[in-house]
Amino acid sequence: MLSCTALCFSEDAYKTQVRIDDEPAYLDILDTAGQAEFTAMRDQYMRGGEGFIICYSITDRQSFQEAAEFKELIYRVRHTYDIPLVLVGNKIDLEEFRQVSTEEGMSLAREYSCSFFETSAALRFYIDDVFHGLVREIRRKESSLPMAEKKMKRKDSLWRKLKGSLKKKKESTT
Repeated sequence: MLSCTALCFSEDAYKTQVRIDDEPAYLDILDTAGQAEFTAMRDQYMRGGEGFIICYSITDRQSFQEAAEFKELIYRVRHTYDIPLVLVGNKIDLEEFRQVSTEEGMSLAREYSCSFFETSAALRFYIDDVFHGLVREIRRKESSLPMAEKKMKRKDSLWRKLKGSLKKKKESTT
């Protein structure tokens, strides 16, 4: 399972299955919108997430500055910079209110060594491209791992742990 943490758009958590490049991908998404009440859940997802979407509003300079801090937050939780990541500037439908230029977003993405997209969640412009891009980055990283690490990774999957604890809980109630 691919676990993507989206640090943007709304305050929601959901799971979905999609096909990307003719292969299934299971997305487990925590959409925090940078809200403080998601801190504990966000950190848990960061520990187990295989990739991350860091999103800011092009109409809000402060959200761009906060987005710039998220890679460090991921590093503090994961202790590595080698994590698949996509940077997203959202709200391109509000171009007349733009405070963050495309060039600034591209510059930060270069600094992070990650893909960059500008989107409109309201109009659903390029949203699928963002998730597909992240899944491709995750797959690229996984394909470069030695076989022993791949097996260990599958064994320690966050989804497997959560699924196992839910199964045990269900069995104890029946």
